Amino acid sequence: MADTFVPMEPTAYVTRRNLAGAKELPDAPADFENAQRGLLAAPPYRALPSLDGEEAVWHFHAFDFHTSDTPADADSPVAAALRRQGRLAVPSGLFRVADGLYQVRGFDLANLTVVTGPHALLVIDPLGSYETARAALALYRSTTGDARPVRAVVHTQSGVDHFGGVRGLFTGSRTGPPAGPPADLAVYAPDGFLADAVLRQVTEGARQARLVDYAYGTRLGIGPLALAGSDLGRTVSTGRPDFLAPTDTVGGPLSAPTPRAHWPAWTGIPWQEGLYAVEAAGVRMVLRPAGGHASPAELNLYLPAHRAVYLAGAGLLGAPGPARAELLDATAAAFGTPAEVGLGAYGHPVWGAPYVSAWLAAHRAAAGALPDAGAVAPLLAAPGHLDTPSRTVREVWARLTGTALGAARPAVTARAQLAAADGAHRDGTERYGSEQDGARRAVDAAQRAYDGGGGGGGGAVPDYARAVLLLDPVIGACAIPSAVPAPVERRARALQSAALTQLGYLAAHGRLRNALLTAARDVLGPGAVAPRFTATVHDLAVCADPLAI
Repeated sequence: MADTFVPMEPTAYVTRRNLAGAKELPDAPADFENAQRGLLAAPPYRALPSLDGEEAVWHFHAFDFHTSDTPADADSPVAAALRRQGRLAVPSGLFRVADGLYQVRGFDLANLTVVTGPHALLVIDPLGSYETARAALALYRSTTGDARPVRAVVHTQSGVDHFGGVRGLFTGSRTGPPAGPPADLAVYAPDGFLADAVLRQVTEGARQARLVDYAYGTRLGIGPLALAGSDLGRTVSTGRPDFLAPTDTVGGPLSAPTPRAHWPAWTGIPWQEGLYAVEAAGVRMVLRPAGGHASPAELNLYLPAHRAVYLAGAGLLGAPGPARAELLDATAAAFGTPAEVGLGAYGHPVWGAPYVSAWLAAHRAAAGALPDAGAVAPLLAAPGHLDTPSRTVREVWARLTGTALGAARPAVTARAQLAAADGAHRDGTERYGSEQDGARRAVDAAQRAYDGGGGGGGGAVPDYARAVLLLDPVIGACAIPSAVPAPVERRARALQSAALTQLGYLAAHGRLRNALLTAARDVLGPGAVAPRFTATVHDLAVCADPLAI
């Protein structure tokens, strides 16, 4: 199915909505200037190969359809806000943020940040794959001529996009083989980092892989009718993730913050409870653990020499919430006043104290508010049916918003719902016929909603969410043999795929769009999620219980 699936075009209604949405976008040319500012070198290659050379794990120009000279109507399957975000993410390469402070952007979902010390380098968040981190550091070295070794790494969060490329920092070239890290390498990570990584990649490995697959469109292909962006960046790389155990834990009962009596003057900021003033690879920094932000294990930091505040960001499947908002308030209180640069694991930096303050405030506002799902909201409000693609869409959104999702309805409930939908037959001996009639009626009603005649009072305005909802029990009941006649099932699957696709084109949130478009494929025939974390799981298992391996 995945190889033969042909995405459908947007309907005239979707095209009008998306083109009209461009009028509501903010007029902020400085965003595009900042996204390009400091570019030293673009990637000298179009793609990055996997370790075995059999496939590409990252494509640098695949998202160029977002460039500013693309006609707007060519991008009509993409919501205006997502189109703008995609254009901001197009610049890729090595960027100078300040003297001795660099970022490699556009090599993975997250950014790789390099801070220079007198004799060594400190790397913050070494991307999600061995291949992308290796290439990113190689670009830094070839552009700057800096051969100093990496002697310290900071993982600001327990998501794989923050640590999976760590071993790629220790090889001599862009195509060199894996090598072991130096014995004196310092690895800083927040308290709970290992436990949370084990939970995500091992304990909940299969479920996590499914949610990431949906949220980041790893099977969609790239283009206006497919993967167009993922909110935080382009998407996740598909290379080999690895893991190194932290040597220094920040936060928690076994790691005391710097006391007031020992607070160093070099920080340039007043002492506050809960801050850690440390020096690694000759780089001085102040760390603030931020557990409960996007994940249980997270930290933000301040680089006094550069007057730069660094935010870990929302994470792969991070959610807003009061705890996150409170911790961003605390980070802004500690680092915001002196900061002249704001940068992070995602997006581009900002420069100048007023802009840093506004940037921190924007992150704070986003942390305290639930995102608006727009036309998709009615679909997401219902729990859905067990083991259906539309249920996975709801699970992704629940993770991204931190909201509760009701229990999925089983197939027997879906079958009963179809039987109840037809009032002509109530005798138990005729239940089979009743289910068939109910399924047909549901598909007919869904077709009317899709075409704009669903009785919702909107005239000819289509209601794609209602179409999906009406078809959910039909798809759910298909798990029971003969509950739905084969012709009705085929029609229901094709129609729900179409409705999910149009909702995806309307979605302003990249990960919601990706989930909807992936569900549109899977409802026609489920696709397999390729296992990507074998090496990560092994490393995590060794770190969690060395005697078990």
